Amino acid sequence: MRRGLMGWDEAELPRSVLEARLKRLQDAMARENFDALLLYTNLVRPAAVCWLTGFTPYWIESLLLVPANGSPMLATALSKRVAEWIKTTAWLDEIVNTPKPGTAIGQRLAGRKRVGVLELDALPAGLYDDIVAAAPDVELVDASAMFADVRRGIDDAERRLIEKADALAIAGLDQVKATATDAGALAGLVEKHARLAGAEEAYIAIAPDLDLDRRLIQISGPVPLARRFAVRASIAYKGAWVRRTCTFARDEEGARAIASADWWLAQCRILDGLPLESQIAASLSGPRPVEYRPVEYLLRKSWMVESCRGTYPLEVVESSRSPSRDGLFAGTYLVLSVDLTVDDVPWLGAAPVFVRQ
Repeated sequence: MRRGLMGWDEAELPRSVLEARLKRLQDAMARENFDALLLYTNLVRPAAVCWLTGFTPYWIESLLLVPANGSPMLATALSKRVAEWIKTTAWLDEIVNTPKPGTAIGQRLAGRKRVGVLELDALPAGLYDDIVAAAPDVELVDASAMFADVRRGIDDAERRLIEKADALAIAGLDQVKATATDAGALAGLVEKHARLAGAEEAYIAIAPDLDLDRRLIQISGPVPLARRFAVRASIAYKGAWVRRTCTFARDEEGARAIASADWWLAQCRILDGLPLESQIAASLSGPRPVEYRPVEYLLRKSWMVESCRGTYPLEVVESSRSPSRDGLFAGTYLVLSVDLTVDDVPWLGAAPVFVRQ
């Protein structure tokens, strides 16, 4: 079942889109004088290779070699018997199955002088050693900034996949009722609904008693839910990841405050060219519909935005602990997570956001 879900669907991810991504990347490589680029992938760091080829691994590590010209080559420790399956899940013409992917890549790099490596410092030592042993004269250079710049703007195909993943997250969270009493059972319900609807991955975290602890944790056994709790769904579809967090309350005061914060998050807009911290503050102090007044919002110095700029599907790029004075770029995809107190009621919320002009 999972293999079918992960199969490359050209209707959702056209070959022309992948070709355009490759050209953008190779144009950037030419500007940096890279003879080739190496992208690492494994279960928790699949994003870069998936973006370029559609391939998502789930039990072994691999290396993708992107030449200055021509098509990429994947070197993987997967056995040859699954090579044909890999081809059904990705836009790849050449796959090398070997117990030593680093050596295979190094042999292909012979004669090249300058090679970029995405997240060079995080490349596993064994792979690095094998590459250097096979290609001792090649200079390996970190190419993370270059790749992040290429990756910043999303295309229409990726936006549609993100919107599909978000729809799965919303549908899963729609199963949650404020009257729920068991966190473990609730987490299972949300995950089951998302996976049956087509999610490739679904990680559910819950803060079972927001009045005592706002931390979201993964729960598998029976844990009682208090009168106010929050649920976060992290969902993947065809390599596109989203997070959504919703807060629930059984008491009238809590429900009123949560409705006000939910309205704020739904209408929150992020614009390019402006620091994020000031945009959030201005949005919270802006006008609200009369049904949500009087309400006092307090930002608890706990917000963050995640995006995809390397091998990780979502990573923190800015937060209340490390705000940036720089503006954002139109077309960037973010997940905005905010921690509020609304009329003394705790509230956690998260949703995908596309930066606008």
